[in-house]
Amino acid sequence: MRMAAEENPDKTIVLVVDDEATILRSASAALAGIGLRVIVAENGHAGWEAFTKFQDEICLVLADIVMPVMNGLELAERIREMRPEMKLLLMSGYSDKALEIEGRLNFAFIRKPFLPADLHSTH
Repeated sequence: MRMAAEENPDKTIVLVVDDEATILRSASAALAGIGLRVIVAENGHAGWEAFTKFQDEICLVLADIVMPVMNGLELAERIREMRPEMKLLLMSGYSDKALEIEGRLNFAFIRKPFLPADLHSTH
């Protein structure tokens, strides 16, 4: 992710979308620690609204797969339709079997819980 901010200095915001406050706090702290600004949203609908408002400054969207209102897959698909080049990283604490049922994981993925170092190394 550090590369994304360096490639385009104007794109320094990561949008973190999760319905768990602890994940929002820990991901925000990890990303701020490497010099990125963070916008948080508590569900997919709020994430979509934030994305449409700040899309020109966002370098990465980090979204939980299982959320109320709009899940992370729906959010990622909407974003990809609008901005196919946007970097998307989906996350989940559910088992692989549950994720297979959820389907369509043609996006980068990280398993929760994760360490801040895991975010630094994921592209």
